[in-house]
Amino acid sequence: MENLQGLLLALIIVSFATTAHLIQAQSDPKEFINLDCGLHPAASPYTEPLTGITYTSDSNFTQGGGQSGRVEKFWEEASKAFNVLRYFPEGIRNCYNLKVTSGTKYLIKAQFLYGNYDGLNDGPEFDLYLALELRPLRDDTYITTNGSLKLIKREYAGDDSLGQSVRYPKDAYDREWNPRSNSGFNFINTSLSVNSSAPYELPRDVISKAVVNKNVTENLSFYWSVDNRDYHALIYLHFAEIQTLQGNDTREFDIVWKGNDQNITVSSYRPPKLQLETLYNTPPLKCMYSTQCTVELVTTQSSTLPPMINAMEAYIIMPFPDAGTNPEDAVAVQNVKDTYELNRIDWQGDPCVPRQEYLSSSGLNGVIASSIQNLTYLQELDLSNNNLSGGVPEFLANMESLLIINLGWNSLAGPIPKALRDREKKGLKLTTQGNPNLCLSGSCNNNKKVLVPVIASVASVLVLIALLVLFYIFRKKRPLSEGTAGTRELPRKSSIFSKKKRFTYSEVVELTDNFKRVLGEGGFGVVYHGSLSDTEPVAVKVLSESSVEGYKEFKAEFQKVELLLRVHHLNLVSLVGYCDEGGHLALIYENMENGNLKQHLSVQSAGSTLKWASRLKIAVEAAQGLEYLHVACEPPMVHRDVKSKNILLDDRFDAKLADFGLSRSFSVGAETQVATVVAGTSGYLDPAYYQRNRLNEKSDVYSFGIILMEIITNRSVIERTREKTHIAEWLKVLISSGDIEKIVDPNLGRDYDSNIAWKILELAISCVSHSSSDRPNKSKVVNVLKECLVSENLRTRGEIQDDDSKNFLQLTVDFGTQVTPAAR
Repeated sequence: MENLQGLLLALIIVSFATTAHLIQAQSDPKEFINLDCGLHPAASPYTEPLTGITYTSDSNFTQGGGQSGRVEKFWEEASKAFNVLRYFPEGIRNCYNLKVTSGTKYLIKAQFLYGNYDGLNDGPEFDLYLALELRPLRDDTYITTNGSLKLIKREYAGDDSLGQSVRYPKDAYDREWNPRSNSGFNFINTSLSVNSSAPYELPRDVISKAVVNKNVTENLSFYWSVDNRDYHALIYLHFAEIQTLQGNDTREFDIVWKGNDQNITVSSYRPPKLQLETLYNTPPLKCMYSTQCTVELVTTQSSTLPPMINAMEAYIIMPFPDAGTNPEDAVAVQNVKDTYELNRIDWQGDPCVPRQEYLSSSGLNGVIASSIQNLTYLQELDLSNNNLSGGVPEFLANMESLLIINLGWNSLAGPIPKALRDREKKGLKLTTQGNPNLCLSGSCNNNKKVLVPVIASVASVLVLIALLVLFYIFRKKRPLSEGTAGTRELPRKSSIFSKKKRFTYSEVVELTDNFKRVLGEGGFGVVYHGSLSDTEPVAVKVLSESSVEGYKEFKAEFQKVELLLRVHHLNLVSLVGYCDEGGHLALIYENMENGNLKQHLSVQSAGSTLKWASRLKIAVEAAQGLEYLHVACEPPMVHRDVKSKNILLDDRFDAKLADFGLSRSFSVGAETQVATVVAGTSGYLDPAYYQRNRLNEKSDVYSFGIILMEIITNRSVIERTREKTHIAEWLKVLISSGDIEKIVDPNLGRDYDSNIAWKILELAISCVSHSSSDRPNKSKVVNVLKECLVSENLRTRGEIQDDDSKNFLQLTVDFGTQVTPAAR
């Protein structure tokens, strides 16, 4: 079991809220996990003098290795743990393997100090899925049914001008309590014993102190801020009456949470004498004033004493979009890794969080591993663009959770199982193109008895084939005759086209039926409808001979066209071939029957308006395609011309990102930018790209943010009649009004959730931040959009439940993402 600890850690964090195993406070922190990241093994272990906690080097706990760094002298602190650090310049995901106790709830702590260790003076931004200090907690504390808790504030009634923070060993769980600001408060304390055996077990130094207002007629208020208006907050209020009340003295107050357009109140509360009691709100609530949260203690008319509190904790809910990884799934993933001898940094840790375990383009050989069938909750299987051989296994049809299977561009052979075809009729999306020996029609299942007459007649068949070949050669040598309308007579398209990658110009003429049908026109030339066979339509982009500059750009792409032919993803338009013959240049793509997103947004009639859910689905799928280019391609790619016209829709209205004629590869690691000639579409281009001709993946993120704005508003990117001509600047003005109806496309007829609309709008604004470092990466964009799509689907199906309970009395771990270490 120990070899799975790294894989199962996220499972344990997710599942601990439902366990019944209680961990009592320990005077000896033997179950603590304490890593000093970047510490040289020769300096390990050491004891931290303030807490008495022993820290060890993390060098043996991370598979990726990483590199050690040291903060500048200016940033060195008294705490030794802040002087060194570990950073990971390679890989998109690096994990620590920590041995934990299954079924135990943990407080997870992480501390970050950038300290300009690399001399760049630019703090990094990254997603955090695992912290490096773990403390066992009682299972009857900080209870949440969905997600984890990220700490915003933890305070006690200590005068910050006198007191210091309280943590281990005074707090058995190593929670860190900070003293409250002394402005406007009186502080009281007691030497009497306070019973804190309640589940939260506050330290004596915390529970023996309390705070009251100097002005006894004023409310006692607490304020804190969150980063996002959609966050749900939880507050834990810790009370114990530590004063000896005289005569008819009474301390009584109401507890008022000023939530989102509602007040949740505990009436006439009296703290118990010398006994800890913890109150908290259930369910979690949004804050009233956008990102400002407020709780007030209000004196009642019968009270003779002002409100009092000992300590408080404020958290926000950090939901887990993914379910916990099943141990059997972890074993199955390990078997897949062993079968194909995968040794990739981004395959460390939990195989399901985050979703970046691409099997596509991984150089896989041999048959499809049978251990895949043990991934019973797998929804998408992408094995495309490998060297897999053998047949398509029938067990794939038995994986009931599978929604998408991509087996394209391998060397698979034989028939597709009937059971898999039956699943396809029920909605399974199966992609098999690019396997020339795969039988698609089912005719390869003929009875073996047919072999005898076939073998007996083989001689006559060979003769017939020879005659046909001679006829074809003779026909090819004849000049093409002119038709009555001035067109040439073309031979019937051969199925051999479907196996070609490089085409001659005469073959391009043939497969487009002499450029008969125009699909569209772009900056580099005209796009024609073509057909590789009677059942395989394609789009052929032919460079205009008059485009001199275009020719240079287009020609440059052919230096890496073989690389582009290997890029396959469900949400990328596939390049299936090309022509480079003399002055004739053409790129051949799969055909997308339903045009592009821009066309569908331009339709203004109410009956034809692209619905809100459809727009979200298209956004998710386009973002996934871009994420694949940025993260999973080898080498990673920047698209450079992301726009709504380049999001194409197939016959099922599935979205695919198109036009790799402008894409450029970029390095990872030390060099993450590419100097290049400015190209792309006005309005979508990153302003910094215009100014410096410096290109990175955040330039694509900027362009995608503009697309999100188009999806929300259905307004032109550049509109000269507006006071602010560019859509981003126009929206920033409207956002200040707080009226989403003035922003969202009126053609939707208010058939959308305003909270989801705000969330996507905020995502779009973050994507177009002036500084590229402030923009989210593409994986973050995908995750936010997926959450929005799930919420919208629930809304339209009527499955959202009203959980605004009025009960006020009932999280779990300091755990969050998008961490930007501060230079303190």
